[in-house]
Amino acid sequence: MRQFFTSRPIATSLVVVAGYFTILAAPAIRSSQAFGGDPSRSPQQAPIDQLVTEILLAASAVAIVFLLGWARQARLTSRPAWSGFWYVLVPTMITLVMFGAAVLIASQGEADFSALISSGLPQSILLLVLFVGVFEEVLFRGILLHGFELRIGPVAALFASSFVFGISHYVNWINGQSLAATHPQVIHAGLSGILYGAIALRTRSVWPGVLLHALWDFVVTMNHALIGDTFGTAADPTTSGAFVQVFGFLLRHFEPILGLIALAGWFRWQRRQVDQMQ
Repeated sequence: MRQFFTSRPIATSLVVVAGYFTILAAPAIRSSQAFGGDPSRSPQQAPIDQLVTEILLAASAVAIVFLLGWARQARLTSRPAWSGFWYVLVPTMITLVMFGAAVLIASQGEADFSALISSGLPQSILLLVLFVGVFEEVLFRGILLHGFELRIGPVAALFASSFVFGISHYVNWINGQSLAATHPQVIHAGLSGILYGAIALRTRSVWPGVLLHALWDFVVTMNHALIGDTFGTAADPTTSGAFVQVFGFLLRHFEPILGLIALAGWFRWQRRQVDQMQ
């Protein structure tokens, strides 16, 4: 059975992605709020009530990798290339700076951080986004990237898997989010996939991307709660518009730029590996 899937890696990986897309979209199809009908939904929301669902999705994606026999090749159990972890540090620092700036802005207003922490909301969001990170990275930078890689090579696979990662976010439109909010989310997801994919290639592991992905989702959600719309417009007119615009610019552009830098680093690393073997 494994030989059947291994001989059809692209079809296999796309079927797995399509299966999850169907699972996530199907419950909303008959809802009156489907296809952009729920104005309350936004890309910055964290559906805390779906924690159990995200745990099941993450666990099932990991299980599928092992059932396919791809655990090492899909970079779940492969030995990490520790020298590549420098490429994780810069996006991590940028993300933390964005979060720190949002906290600073909120502290100048009426934000009650003690009440926020006591509510348990940040802790719940952190737990949720961790499993979201596991699910999406294992699915797209594990199963899908490896499936494409076997047929079209790692670089083309990176861009192909990033494209699919982006358009898969249209599931949020099916679930009620407006197209106006979903289009930028799709573009951002596709561009961020370049960074996550390049990190997976350079570190030879999906797990650094899992942690970075979870951190990013946490910061986007918390920034929205603290200062408004992270995508560039402030929900609270008293917040600093300049800071929010900077957040929007960084969100749209720093990930693909750093992804291409990491990809260039992967090329150099690959060349050194070949030279050492000769």
